[in-house]
Amino acid sequence: MGITAAALADDPRVSDRLGDAWTNLLRGSYDRYPQGRLEDVLASVKALHDAGVVLLAGTDAAPFPLPFMAGVAHGASLHHELQFLVRAGLTPVEALRAATSAPARAFGLDDRGRVAAGLRADLLLVDGDPTTRIGDTLNLRTVWRRGTATPLTRD
Repeated sequence: MGITAAALADDPRVSDRLGDAWTNLLRGSYDRYPQGRLEDVLASVKALHDAGVVLLAGTDAAPFPLPFMAGVAHGASLHHELQFLVRAGLTPVEALRAATSAPARAFGLDDRGRVAAGLRADLLLVDGDPTTRIGDTLNLRTVWRRGTATPLTRD
């Protein structure tokens, strides 16, 4: 469809944390289905959601920049996908569930996907309120992986 993630790449909350290889990749386009229309894709996502289909967020991004995966960057693109889910008509809370508790349930990962005592602590602390403004997921303050705070670094 010729869609790029250039706006995401230009967002300082992303570009300040990604190296040039990743931001250049985001500015490219996967462009495998040029005949498609984003509005149709968003309408299909909304129809599936309204019909009760459980949606799972995921970008299939590689952990390193691959030229044939233009428009997608490991980590950052999930935030972009959340924005598209909201644009399709999901609430921010529903989009967040598509990236957290829904995949955990779908894949039988009972130790994650929710915040509760005894569960694996993979968390993001952000400034703002992504349950009302999904773009606030990009306002990263701290990341925890398995209960350990991880420094936010430029990749």
